[in-house]
Amino acid sequence: MSGSLDLSFARKQLQDTLGDDMTAYLQNLKLWFKQKISKEDFDLEARKLLTESTVHLHNEFLLAIMSRCQSLSTSLVPRESSVSGRVSEQSRIKQKSKLRRKSTSSRSTLQKFVPSNPVNFAPQATYKGGEEINFATRELAVPDISMVQGRMLVCAWETGLEDVSDTAVKLIMQAIENQLKNIISQVLSKRSGYKVREKKFKYAMGTQVLNPYLRHTSQIDDTSTESEATSITANALHIPSRKPPFDIGSAQAAEQLSTAQFPTSKGPVTLFELLETLQLHRSSIASHSVYAPAIERVIHKLWHPSREEINQEHIHHQEVTIKQLHSQSIVR
Repeated sequence: MSGSLDLSFARKQLQDTLGDDMTAYLQNLKLWFKQKISKEDFDLEARKLLTESTVHLHNEFLLAIMSRCQSLSTSLVPRESSVSGRVSEQSRIKQKSKLRRKSTSSRSTLQKFVPSNPVNFAPQATYKGGEEINFATRELAVPDISMVQGRMLVCAWETGLEDVSDTAVKLIMQAIENQLKNIISQVLSKRSGYKVREKKFKYAMGTQVLNPYLRHTSQIDDTSTESEATSITANALHIPSRKPPFDIGSAQAAEQLSTAQFPTSKGPVTLFELLETLQLHRSSIASHSVYAPAIERVIHKLWHPSREEINQEHIHHQEVTIKQLHSQSIVR
């Protein structure tokens, strides 16, 4: 709660100082979060809105945001690490007490003071520049919970809300993971085969599709596609269903592989496949304000060489091979 109180207090002080310019400040903050402007440009715009005596409010506000986001990310540490941290803290306290006892006994043996330069024992200050700042777009990874909380705070302030609860941030993180999981599943299911359990759940991504032109394909029975609790015998009695033994399961798998089609090896997922999947499954992203920018970014990132560039690349490879053959003939 102290982190939220410090953040609200810092924001209130900055809002009282800026007044109507608070909207422009939040807009610049959002642009910095979206990586459209650098940190230096954001600081420059903030100094234009503030005076020399109130610039420290800008720094205090940023520190409050970072400490608030960091506190939420550190609170998600599992209990084992916290228990081990407590044990390590207790061991450190015991070691400190032993050192203190030894130091008290050793003080009596000291007869004179040995002067030393305190600069030699002072910790070295390290400056963290802009090169060490990591962004999700550069790391090609999912944004962590601290980054998501910072974005949510800026959006909440723009709409007039005071704060964002930790529960809402965790729900948004789960929604992001589920959204990405659904999109990846749709892309993979479009480019390769898969199985369907209970006619709903997709599984076994990458399974080879059975050849429908073979006569034996229609007679193959795949028991893994249904999960019935009971089965009906010849006497019309319900008995508990049992999994097939290992020999029968391996025989069924071999039979399925014998009738499957083995296409050429596929490379990694491309943006063309992602664009085609998003256009085919428009309901994968329910919000149009999120779907439209996503399609625009995918189309903007697409690149394909022209016919002239392909011909130039072919000519370049021919020249390289001719030079290599010429050099080999000279060596011989």
